[in-house]
Amino acid sequence: MCAQNHRFLKFHKLRSCFKSTLPILSWKQFDNVRDCMQFTRDKNGLAFNFSPPELQKARSCEVLGCPEVHNSTTFVFDPSYDYYSAYGDFNSTANATCLRSVGLFQVVQEKMNYSSAARRCQDLGGDLADILTEARTNALAALLKSLPNWYKGAYVGLDDITVEGSFETPMGDFLQCSRFRAWAVGHPRPGRRKEDCVMLDVEKTWRALNCKIKLDFICEFYPTPPDNTLNEFKYQNCSLVKSKKKKQECETNNELFELYNSSTRIDQCALMNDFEF
Repeated sequence: MCAQNHRFLKFHKLRSCFKSTLPILSWKQFDNVRDCMQFTRDKNGLAFNFSPPELQKARSCEVLGCPEVHNSTTFVFDPSYDYYSAYGDFNSTANATCLRSVGLFQVVQEKMNYSSAARRCQDLGGDLADILTEARTNALAALLKSLPNWYKGAYVGLDDITVEGSFETPMGDFLQCSRFRAWAVGHPRPGRRKEDCVMLDVEKTWRALNCKIKLDFICEFYPTPPDNTLNEFKYQNCSLVKSKKKKQECETNNELFELYNSSTRIDQCALMNDFEF
């Protein structure tokens, strides 16, 4: 029961010849991107800039606590780096707030019952926010200060709907497997069997309440791959292609592949971005 569903972040190259100028958590020199990926996980990063080894950058791997989101002004052209992130869908995270090394979240100011709030979060590309650690509870409570209500509280992802008294998150992690608790005094209240859902308030406390009550809620965005695969020039065996049109496309691709490999990095960047944007 207590096997925690810790996420193994998968990172995706989202832009060639671009880097994020968001604050760097840590940096190191690596000759390959896989080592940089693991270093980013070790440092609880959510994205990173990587410089190809042929450029011999001392800071080839720059770990970022927050990823870029839609219409960011901290995303800049830089031929020395490529940008990788666990969050590939820029559009779905347009209104997200990053909690460094934790994830992307959105406080939705629409009063809904618990099940409707969960569906709304799923439509946005995530689910109700996980609060099973002190860091998450404290950081998410701080987000609630933006609410206009006199009592600042919102639904989060914790309930005992399935089994009375056994609270779990949308990811299937059980509260009984965690040492951290932030219950308000008297909660969950004995004998209140209909109080199956949990809200977080600005005082960093959890309260169990009836799931039919309508509240604002906090969504957590799940890491996702990009919708469109980044164009990378790769050699193809055109002799196996039967269609005349497809064969021409294949041969054109191979010409671009040869041009790309014989170009300087700055020219490679120009080629990549001509095809990406």
